[in-house]
Amino acid sequence: MHLRSNFNMFKHPLVNLWFFLGFSISLLITVTYGGWSAHGILLLLIAGLNRKLIPKILPRLKPFIFYFPVMLIFYTGFSMMLTNNPFQIIISEGIFGFLKLTLMVFAMMIFIESTPSQDIVNLARSIWVKINRPWLLIENLFLFLSMTLRFYPTFQANWNAIRNSYRILGLESDLSNVRLLKIAVKEMPGLLIYQLRRADDVATAMKLRGYGKQIPRGVTYPIPFNGNHLIQIIIISSIYFTLHYYATF
Repeated sequence: MHLRSNFNMFKHPLVNLWFFLGFSISLLITVTYGGWSAHGILLLLIAGLNRKLIPKILPRLKPFIFYFPVMLIFYTGFSMMLTNNPFQIIISEGIFGFLKLTLMVFAMMIFIESTPSQDIVNLARSIWVKINRPWLLIENLFLFLSMTLRFYPTFQANWNAIRNSYRILGLESDLSNVRLLKIAVKEMPGLLIYQLRRADDVATAMKLRGYGKQIPRGVTYPIPFNGNHLIQIIIISSIYFTLHYYATF
C-alpha cells in the first residue's frame, strides 16, 4: 500500500477504484450505528490524506445540501402515503439516507480527483488485449470512452469562456436562473455541434490509419495487472467483509 499526499492511495487505478467503489457499496448496505461510525472514521482518514483536494470537492457538494429540504419533503410525503411508518422513523430514515448519499458522493469525488479517468480506460483496454478476443463492439466502446474523455474538457472550457465573457461585460450579476438557462439553451447546440465535428474528423483520421483492421488493438501506454494487485483487492474485500461482520452494534 503506497500513500501519497493527494491520496492516490493505491498506485494501480483498478485497486484504487475497487477501494472507493467498495467503500460506497459497503456504506450503502450498512444499517447499524457501529457500521456508520466505522465508515465515518475511515472517511475522515481519507479526507485527511486528501486535504489538498477538499477545496475542490466541497463546492460540488453544495447542490446536495441546497436541495436536501426539497428531497426530504418529497420522501416524507410519499412515505406517509405508501407506508404505515411513524413520522419520526420516516424523518430519521430520510436524514440518514441523505447522509449516506453525501458520504458516498464525497468518496467517489475523491476518487475522480485522485485518479485520471483515462487511466481506467487504458487499464480496461490493457486487460482486454490480454484476453485477445476479436470483438469490434468492445473496441468501439473503448473508442467512445476515450473520445468523450478527450472532448469533454474542451466543451467545459468553451462553456466557461462564454460565462467569463458575461462576467467581464458585467452582465452576470444581472442574470437570473431563468436567463442563464436561456443562454445555455442558445449556446449549447453550437458547442455540441463543434465537438461532434471534431469527433468526426478524428474518427475519419483513425479510419484512414487502419482502425478496425486489427482487433483487439494495442495499448499505447499499457497498465499491467499482476498478482500483487490481486492480493491488494482481496485484502480490501476482506477488510470490508470484516467491518460488516463485527460492526453489528
